[in-house]
Amino acid sequence: CVFRPQSGSSFHVFDQGQFSKEVLPKFFKHNNMASFVRQLNMYGFRKVVHIEQGGLVKPDKDDTEFQHPFFLRGQEKLLENIKRKVTSVSESSN
Repeated sequence: CVFRPQSGSSFHVFDQGQFSKEVLPKFFKHNNMASFVRQLNMYGFRKVVHIEQGGLVKPDKDDTEFQHPFFLRGQEKLLENIKRKVTSVSESSN
C-alpha cells in the first residue's frame, strides 16, 4: 500500500517511488515527489518527526508522514480551513 492512514491525524507515503509513479500523475501534471512535498508545505502540511526515548528515530527512508491540524479523519468540514499560505510581497519604493 502506498498511502495508508494510521491514527486519522496524518497520512503516510510508504513507497515514494510507487507513489510518484502511480498516484501523483492521476492528480498532478507531474510525478515529482519533491514538488508534491513543496505543495503540501504551501498548504501548511508538515512532515512528522518522531522522537522516542530522548532521541530522533529515523523512519524507513521511504516512509514519510505528513500532518495538518485541519486534516483529521471524519472531520471533512475542517478541510475548508486548509488554504494556501499567502506570501507577502514587499513593495520596493523607487
